[in-house]
Amino acid sequence: MNRDLTHSSLWQRHLPVDLNASASGAGKLLQATATHLCWVAAALALVLGGAAAGLHAPRAGAWYWHLANGELIHFRGLSGTASYMATSGAALDLRSWIADLGIYYVYLKLGLGGLQLLGALGGGAVGVVLFLAARSRGKAHPLVLVLVGAVGILALAPSLTDLSSELLALLAGLLLLALAASRDRGRWGAAGLVLLVVVWTNTQADAAVAVLVIWAWIAIAHWETPSSGRLGQPSWWLLPLTGAALFLSPRGLGAITELPLSLGMSGEHPLLAAWSSIDFHPWSARLSELAGIILLGAYWLAGHRLRRADAFLGLITVSLALLWADYLPWFLVVASAQSCWYLSRVWWPQEAVEKSPAAATGGARAIAGWRLLAPIIPIVVAGALLGGTVLGVTRDGGASQQTKTQLPVQAADWLSSHPVAGTWLTTGSFGDYLSARFPDGRHLLCIDDPLPLAGAGLEECENLVVLNSGVPAMLRSSKVELAVLPRAAPEAAFLLAQGWRIRYLDSTTFVLEPRNF
Repeated sequence: MNRDLTHSSLWQRHLPVDLNASASGAGKLLQATATHLCWVAAALALVLGGAAAGLHAPRAGAWYWHLANGELIHFRGLSGTASYMATSGAALDLRSWIADLGIYYVYLKLGLGGLQLLGALGGGAVGVVLFLAARSRGKAHPLVLVLVGAVGILALAPSLTDLSSELLALLAGLLLLALAASRDRGRWGAAGLVLLVVVWTNTQADAAVAVLVIWAWIAIAHWETPSSGRLGQPSWWLLPLTGAALFLSPRGLGAITELPLSLGMSGEHPLLAAWSSIDFHPWSARLSELAGIILLGAYWLAGHRLRRADAFLGLITVSLALLWADYLPWFLVVASAQSCWYLSRVWWPQEAVEKSPAAATGGARAIAGWRLLAPIIPIVVAGALLGGTVLGVTRDGGASQQTKTQLPVQAADWLSSHPVAGTWLTTGSFGDYLSARFPDGRHLLCIDDPLPLAGAGLEECENLVVLNSGVPAMLRSSKVELAVLPRAAPEAAFLLAQGWRIRYLDSTTFVLEPRNF
């Protein structure tokens, strides 16, 4: 007997409603919401909520660095070199070259507004794949999908702030679909999984981690007994195929060189990100903890009906999220989809949905009166969330004006008309923007940028956190001739105290140079 769909005594103990009691209000609500109309409502709620999560003004962060990389790839090809945030003449970073070219072309045609639209579309796509992953093979109930999916979307909202996080969340949902297809659709499913790895390794730096997860999932799927589910077993040939697909990128073997960094092993304690995320993203941290509790609670309730390979996916994503905060979007998408699967097994098994009168009608006739609120409320809430986000990104002059108040936009105009040789000292967020404005210009030495692009220069910059008397000598050895810093940056006050002079000043930016320049 299929253990995934068995009405076991464990299921009866944890069932919150009596599905056979026609007088039960909860039972009627579950029946009433097992309709096509409620599936449409769930899809719209997740898509609108995902668009709201992904819609943000590209004022800072990795967007601008990706723009700079995309422009250089466009003009120089994949074998070109870069000078910003790297040693002079260093090879271009090709970890996300396809996405970099894409946002560069969007920016050329549509400007900052186009990047905002791209973020919203990316978030909406995350909502689509979350819906499809939870809905696959009828695993979820629409009411459960709305409730759990809403928590996941709310947790994603503070996380989807740049291209990398949106891509990771989207790839996470596609991974769930591809793994299911590899068991259900034979060669076509296997081909889809291999194609996903190829796309992943050309758009994200952590494709090696994804391949390790796929390998472990395939191995666990083969250990499961045939009675644990009607799905077939993925082919062992997927191991070498996905491994080979990892190297189908311009980086080749370089695709695995960043595996330690992807696992949070670049020198800091692996749990540092978990501790700091609560300080810097309190609501995101609380919501992600709630999503984790829901997932673990769903595991406990579903009990032995879990497939071990699917349970592995949830547990490994929890571990990755604790090790490295960059995996938070991946974890939240997987947690949302799997929680929908397992809670639906407990509350409303698929056989009951198929046999219910509401499901048989396939429409709104089984929903009378107040029960229409079940599909309407989530759409209204998600639409209001999206509307509020639109107002937020369009206020105060929109993305262009907001960018001018947070990044060195005016200073960049001055720098372009007053060229200065040598290295420019700046911060991470300013460096991303300056690299986009001067992709073929100066080497940028960044104080606090965690990207591993500056090589030895970044390691030197880390010493600047301790503002001591040795810093000026280090700046001279690095040929730093200019500092482009925020007005509130402590480094600006330190350099002024060391005798540097102001070359340019506006409401956001200091441009400083040493006295002996």
